[in-house]
Amino acid sequence: MSETYQSKRERWQRLLEALPPGLREHISLRNVEAVAALPSHAQERLVEAIQAGLKRLPRAVEQLKLDPNTSIADLLHPPTPADAEQPSELSQQIHNELANVVQMSFPDMPRISAEALANADVMDVARQIIQVHHNLFESNHLRTDFVMVVVYALVRQALERLEEIIADTPACWQAIHQSALPWYLNDWRKQDA
Repeated sequence: MSETYQSKRERWQRLLEALPPGLREHISLRNVEAVAALPSHAQERLVEAIQAGLKRLPRAVEQLKLDPNTSIADLLHPPTPADAEQPSELSQQIHNELANVVQMSFPDMPRISAEALANADVMDVARQIIQVHHNLFESNHLRTDFVMVVVYALVRQALERLEEIIADTPACWQAIHQSALPWYLNDWRKQDA
C-alpha cells in the first residue's frame, strides 16, 4: 500500500521537529528528508552556513551528502565546474580504495562485484571511514605527540568496540574468519588492567 500524502506530511513534520533548532525554521517540508539524512555534524555545518548567509539550500545539502566536511566557504560559494574536478577525483580514489579493500577481504569476489559493492549505499560508512583516514594522514598535526595519543586512543576504542560486536554476533564472527583478513584479537582491556 502506498503512503498517502497526509501520512507523508505527518512523517515530514516529525522529521522537521527532530532537526536541530537552528535548522527547523529554514527547512521546507520538501527538503526535510534530505536534511534529516545528513550526519549531525553536517547538519551543524548547514546551520553555520545558513547563519553565514547561505541561499541555495538544496545544493548545499547535496554537497554535504557527498562530503559532510565541506567548508562553509564552499557551501556559500560552490567551486566552479573546473574546480570541482578535484573532489570527484578524490571520490573516485575513495571508491577505488574501497573496492580494493572489498577484494582484499574477499579475494574470490570478481572485481566488477567489488566495484558495485563499493558503490552501494550500505557502504556509505566505509566510504566515510576512508575519507576520515585520508584527512587523518594528511593532517600536519598528526605527528604532534598529544594529537597522536588522542587519535591512537580513539582508534583503539573503535577497534575494541568492533571486536565486541564481532564476538557478540555469530554471523560477523563467521564472516571475519572466512574472509582473507588476518584475525588478531586485541584484548587491550586485560593489558590495561
